[in-house]
Amino acid sequence: MHENRENYSSVRKISSQTISEGIINNSLIINELKENKGISPYWITGFADAESSFVIRVAKTIRKQGWRIIPLFSIELHIKDLSLLKEVQSYFGVGKIHIRMREGRTTSIYSVQSIKDLNNMIIPHFIKYPLLTQKRIDFEFFYSIINLMNKKEHLNIKGIFKIITIKASMNKGLSKKLKKAFPSIILTKRPINFFQNIKDPQWLTGFVDGEGCFHIHIKKSKFILGKPKPQVVLEFSISQHARDLLLFKLIKDYLGCGIVEQKSTRPDSVVFIVYKFSDIFDKILPLFDENPLLGIKRLDYQDFRKVAFMMKNKAHLTEEGIYEIRRIKFGMNRGRK
Repeated sequence: MHENRENYSSVRKISSQTISEGIINNSLIINELKENKGISPYWITGFADAESSFVIRVAKTIRKQGWRIIPLFSIELHIKDLSLLKEVQSYFGVGKIHIRMREGRTTSIYSVQSIKDLNNMIIPHFIKYPLLTQKRIDFEFFYSIINLMNKKEHLNIKGIFKIITIKASMNKGLSKKLKKAFPSIILTKRPINFFQNIKDPQWLTGFVDGEGCFHIHIKKSKFILGKPKPQVVLEFSISQHARDLLLFKLIKDYLGCGIVEQKSTRPDSVVFIVYKFSDIFDKILPLFDENPLLGIKRLDYQDFRKVAFMMKNKAHLTEEGIYEIRRIKFGMNRGRK
C-alpha cells in the first residue's frame, strides 16, 4: 500500500506536467515542422478536437513485466471521407490508413502507433497548436505516458503501474480486465479548466468538418387563400459532450451569434445553433466561404448556401422555389448518394 501511494504521488507529478514544459522539451522538433502542406495546422487541430482519439492500449504478454503498452493516435471516418484522411496523413507524413467493415458500415481509419512518429510529429503538433476541447486533457495524459515510455519505464512493473494509473483517468477509463488486474489503482484527477482561445478560424472550420451540421427545415405555417404556406428555416449547428459547454460559449462569442442549448432529454450533450437568417447570411456563410470545409460536409454546405441565396432573393416564397428547395434538401446529409 505504501508503494502504491508513492507511485500515485509520482504520477500526479507527471500528470501535472504543463504544455509549456513540453514545448521546451520538443522545441527543436517543433521548429522543423513544415507549416505549408496545403492544409492549415489549425484545421488539423480543430478536426482532431472533433474526431481524433488518444488511446493507450494494454495487452497481456509473456514478457517479464507481464504487460505491453501500445500508444495510439487515430481518426476514424466514414469511407466517403477517405480522401480527407489521406490529407491528414500527408500533413503529418507518418501513419497508416486501413479500411474496416463492421455492422454494415465501412470506415477508414488513420492511425499512428510508432513511438518515434508520435514523438517527432504528433505530439509536437498538438503542443504548438493546442486542442481546445476536453480532449486536450486526454492528450496531456497521453503525452505523460509517452514520456514514461521514452524513459523505458514501461519495461518494469513499477512503470506499468504508473502508466495504468494515468490511463485510468483517460477516455472511458479502465476495462473490467484491467480493473481486476490492478485493483489498487487510484484515479489521477482530471483538470477541469484550462485556457481556451480560438486563434484562427481554420480551427473552427476543422471542428465543423467533424461535428457541424447544415440543415434545411420546411414547415407548414399559416394558411393563405386556403392553402398552407411553407416556411423555410435554415439551421447551422455543432454538437459535443456537455463537458465542453464553456468552449461552446466561446464559439458563440467568437461568431457573435447563435445560442447554446442543453436539452433535458440529452443532458450529457451541448449544442450550438444558429437559426436567425441574417446571422447565417452575414456571419456563417462568409466564415465558410473564406475558410472552406474540406470533407464531404462541404457538399452539404454548398447546398445550404444555395438555399440561403434563394431565400435572400425571395425564391422560397414561390411554389417553384419551394419545389427546388425540397429537391435540394432531399439530397443533403443522409440523402446524399
